[in-house]
Amino acid sequence: MKAIIITLIVVVGIGAGLWKVSSDRRAEVLAKNEAIRQERDAAVRNERLEFFGAAGLDPAITWTDSGLGYIIYAEGTGARPIPGSEVTFNYIVKLKDGREVDRTKDPIEARIGQMIPGVSAGLQKIQVGGRALLFIPPKLGYGSREYGSIPPDSGLLFEVALVD
Repeated sequence: MKAIIITLIVVVGIGAGLWKVSSDRRAEVLAKNEAIRQERDAAVRNERLEFFGAAGLDPAITWTDSGLGYIIYAEGTGARPIPGSEVTFNYIVKLKDGREVDRTKDPIEARIGQMIPGVSAGLQKIQVGGRALLFIPPKLGYGSREYGSIPPDSGLLFEVALVD
């Protein structure tokens, strides 16, 4: 009987020790994961500030996995374009400092997939008659190339209106 009690005490002690180690390890992993998440969130925040200024931190912006951000001003009621669709739209392009660098005088026609990736993806978020503000990072815009009055590595604020 004494041996059984001693065995039970040893087994319970080992179990409690293993539980403590497991609990400590879990807390360590959770803390490490939280630190990684906070570091990643800070990097994303800093990137958005770099490319779009304070406007890039607006909580109304929906961000896609590709890095495109958008705010829908008017959803529209017509068809939503798909890759390859011929679209007619107006746009105004600004840099993070608010400087306008391009705009359409009349609606232009283009094919989804044959313009910068950020505009192609952004136009697919609205229906005909819709308007949106697109936050296009350089990797979805002109990248490290200078384009007209757009400096290399610029984030672009594209206000678009899908006409047809």
